[in-house]
Amino acid sequence: MSPSTSAPRKLKKATKAKKKPDWILGPTPRDIFSPANFDPEPKGPEARNIPEIERLELVVANPALYEVATAVLPRKEPGTRGRTPHYPPYVFLIYVCAISVFNTARSTEANLQHKTIWEIVREGVRRCLGDVEADSLPETGPQRHHWLQYRHKMLDALPQLREASRDAWIQQAIALGYLSEERPRGCWLRPDRSQVINGDATVVRPPSDQTEQFTRDEKTGKMRRRRVDPDAGIQIEGGDRAVYGKKIVSFSVRLPERAHSRIILNADGARHRSPEEDPDREEEASTALRLAHEILDRAPGVIAAVFDTAWRGTHRARLVARGIVVYTPQHDGISPKPLNKYRYDHCIHDVYAAAGRSCERHISVDGQTIYTPLPVRELPVRPGVNSYRFYHAVEIPCRNGPHIELIPVYETKEDRTLDPRTKRSKFNRCEHLRQIPPNTDLGDRLKGFRQDSESTNCTLDYSHWDKRLPAYGAPGALLIYLGFAWMINSIALGTVGEPRR
Repeated sequence: MSPSTSAPRKLKKATKAKKKPDWILGPTPRDIFSPANFDPEPKGPEARNIPEIERLELVVANPALYEVATAVLPRKEPGTRGRTPHYPPYVFLIYVCAISVFNTARSTEANLQHKTIWEIVREGVRRCLGDVEADSLPETGPQRHHWLQYRHKMLDALPQLREASRDAWIQQAIALGYLSEERPRGCWLRPDRSQVINGDATVVRPPSDQTEQFTRDEKTGKMRRRRVDPDAGIQIEGGDRAVYGKKIVSFSVRLPERAHSRIILNADGARHRSPEEDPDREEEASTALRLAHEILDRAPGVIAAVFDTAWRGTHRARLVARGIVVYTPQHDGISPKPLNKYRYDHCIHDVYAAAGRSCERHISVDGQTIYTPLPVRELPVRPGVNSYRFYHAVEIPCRNGPHIELIPVYETKEDRTLDPRTKRSKFNRCEHLRQIPPNTDLGDRLKGFRQDSESTNCTLDYSHWDKRLPAYGAPGALLIYLGFAWMINSIALGTVGEPRR
């Protein structure tokens, strides 16, 4: 097979051997992050399989879907020139959702052409919009050419559709008791799962892995024209796995011990940049940060946010300032940084930031550097005029008696001061110190919440034929993802209960 006709289906990135640190981290102490009586999260019930017909019933029973479609999707005004469309705009939003129900656009067409399936849609319209609207619909559902003719109008209104969908999802989540200030919110150390937003990015595969627009047929020698996704490229997923596709970032929330309660709150595409141009996944990180801020602007009950290592200290600092706990795994290769040398009457303690927390530096008899994590006895939080301030009340063990010190774990004014030599901030505090450090019981609890994001990505893959989104281009992929999110949220709406008024 020639290079021009080969498809990059299995791409692997050569992983560099990790350099072992030249220092030793001491044992994790028993403190507020790893209490002696810690109870892990109980295992939730096994989720039942929801058949396709029930999924469609839940989608068409979501009243917010019709409100969003009516508000943002273009429709022909009475008295204007042109042919009267066969179907109102909300039918095509239902069609997009049904693609994630029936796996492909062709299968969606075949199912909506069936009178029994189409009657489910009409019954949902009847319940949400009334008898007159339901009776005005055609006898069968739209065909694929109807969808393709209206698709470009949906793509033109895609930014408005994304924003209106985001607002509707957040409002429905709050109405169901998620992210609400009215219900008990847990605490900073152990927030309720319904107050924690989980974010992740996934690479969605295009309908074809072709990367060359023209290829030569080996048998006939003729040049063949191939359809190439203009926005697909080599993306890094899972830290070191190269995948050909487009990247979409999303945030979700769910209830504890409740199957099918996940609600996707926000989503958008991250523009493609090659690993050479963007080795730190800055595009993914900045998109995720924007989505998180959009949620915080509309949901006052968020108490924590969980993401992967694409977020660095500069990203976490902006969210910490807004008064939430931000958890991400610790990056490898971060060297310890000096924090302060505490001098008392009869002793000196050299405190460093290592492994996401404050540690005391010791030198062993054989010359090895050991960083002993200091136990944290309290997590004081002080709301300020423009931002929140989080501290660790650490206990420094000493032969003369323990010392208690208050160490900031937010970006202070002194940290932002530019170093005259490097022209950079003096200390990236949120890169080296965490509100809830990794490798602790409470840190592992939050880390476990990210499995829900992985479950969302897996459901997305298996909701479409051959684990491919049936759309070329980043806007088309985002449109399909919005339909998928509407389906997931409609299932949660029907499972958890009707919104409270």
